[in-house]
Amino acid sequence: MHVPSLPSIAIVLAPFVLWGLLFILSEYGNVSIKPLIPWLVVLCWVLYGTAVIGVIANRHWRFAIFSAYSGIALVYSWVKGRYFFASNVKPSRSLASVLVVPEPMYVGVRDVATTSRWYTEKLGLRKLSPADDIGPDAVALQFEPGKYPVILVPPDPITSRPVPVFFARNIVKARKRLIADGVSAGQLQQDRQGTKFFELLDGEGNTVEVCERT
Repeated sequence: MHVPSLPSIAIVLAPFVLWGLLFILSEYGNVSIKPLIPWLVVLCWVLYGTAVIGVIANRHWRFAIFSAYSGIALVYSWVKGRYFFASNVKPSRSLASVLVVPEPMYVGVRDVATTSRWYTEKLGLRKLSPADDIGPDAVALQFEPGKYPVILVPPDPITSRPVPVFFARNIVKARKRLIADGVSAGQLQQDRQGTKFFELLDGEGNTVEVCERT
């Protein structure tokens, strides 16, 4: 029976020690570990490449390197997820259980900062960390990781954007929740296909449609 050497055991355990250290620094030391994200990406690629070389060369340490790569990949996923939203504070109320963003939704608003607060306070959307791909004047909001975002952008003077549409699993329940939270929601209507919907006004007075999900 082959017993792993001490260096191999140290390589395997290193990612977990790193995760514990980062957790303590971020949770109790109020230290931002977000700048480490690109370095963790580089480290993942280095470890992966080294492990592949070890496999090709049939080195005994290849399994330890693969284990270290898996551990660092988990640390990277944890750090990235921790800074997915601009704040780790979850909204006290959220309509994530009754509203669905069916696709990336762009909403043209004059005051992005003020209107974004309405979407977070009334709908429970959470502000994402700033990203280069949406522009410096835009704000992206999302209910949960893995869902489609609502992106607030300055109005386009040339092209008018379509009315943003949320889907509702239970449109009657969604309307009642919105009204209870002080949102100006219109009467329940029905289109030619028999789909129920209603309109509401966001914090800037823009029309938003909530449509029954069939």
